[in-house]
Amino acid sequence: MKKFLLAFVLGAMLSGGFTYMTVSASPEIYEKQVVTVHTGDTLWDIAADWSGKEEDIREVILRIQKENKLTGSDLSVGQRLVIPVRRTVADVIAEQNERNAGRAQLAAK
Repeated sequence: MKKFLLAFVLGAMLSGGFTYMTVSASPEIYEKQVVTVHTGDTLWDIAADWSGKEEDIREVILRIQKENKLTGSDLSVGQRLVIPVRRTVADVIAEQNERNAGRAQLAAK
C-alpha cells in the first residue's frame, strides 16, 4: 500500500511539473519591423521602444545587433534597422481573433 501511495504521489508531482512546463513555455515568434535611425537615437532607446513588458532590453539589443550584423552600438542617422520583435503564440492568436471579430462586424452590416 505504501509503495502504491508513493508511486501515486510521485506520478502526480511529475505530471503537474510537466503540465506547468508546457503551459509556461509558450513558443516565441519574432516579427520583423524596420525602423529608421533619427538624430539622437541610441540602440538602447530603440530596443526599449520595441521590448516586451518583462523582456530584458539587453536581450533585445543583442537580437538587433545579430539581425543587422552590428558589432557595436554605433548608429548612423538614416540607417535602417530590422527589429526582431518577440511575440508569443497567445499574442498572435489574440490579434487574429480581434481581426476576425472586426471582419465579422463588417460582414454583418
